[in-house]
Order: sequence, then structure tokens, then C-alpha cells
Amino acid sequence: MGMTNTELEGVSAELASIVRTADLIAHDGLQPDSDGPRVLAGLIAQLGTQLLRVVEPGSEDPRQASSDNQSPNEKDAPTEEDTSPQDAPAEPAREV
Repeated sequence: MGMTNTELEGVSAELASIVRTADLIAHDGLQPDSDGPRVLAGLIAQLGTQLLRVVEPGSEDPRQASSDNQSPNEKDAPTEEDTSPQDAPAEPAREV
């Protein structure tokens, strides 16, 4: 079973967004507080997901499948993105 035009348009839009993001990073660099390897890994994961949508229509998102295999504690654990600067713990006091 092939993909519908709507599904292909969705994949195309996602891929265009990934390309724009990669171009911005290539030309302007990352935000100062960004984690470069995580940003790159995220772009690769998005690209892979879109590729799988084309190659294996109807397949489940591999990122969703991996989160389904996590233990309840892992699912509830905060991720790096969950911590805003206001909520982050203060730096330890330095001894002089």
C-alpha cells in the first residue's frame, strides 16, 4: 500500500523543516546554551522518522516505540528540556 498525496505532502513539509533548521545551524551556529550533539541527534532522528514513513508506510514512529519500552520511572524522569533556568538548582557556593 502506497502513501496518499496528503501523507507525502506531510513528509515533504517535515523534510523541508529539517533542511531549514540544518541550514540555520550551519550558517548561524547553535544557540549559546544548546547541546550540539543532542541537536544533531534530534535532526537525524527526525530525518530517519520521515524516511521510514516513506519506505514503510504505516510503520510506527521508532521514537515512540522506544519510549514504550521504558520503565515507568524512566518515562516520568525529567529530561533536559524539562528544566528551565528558573527551576534549575543554584550553583554550589565556592569556597575561598
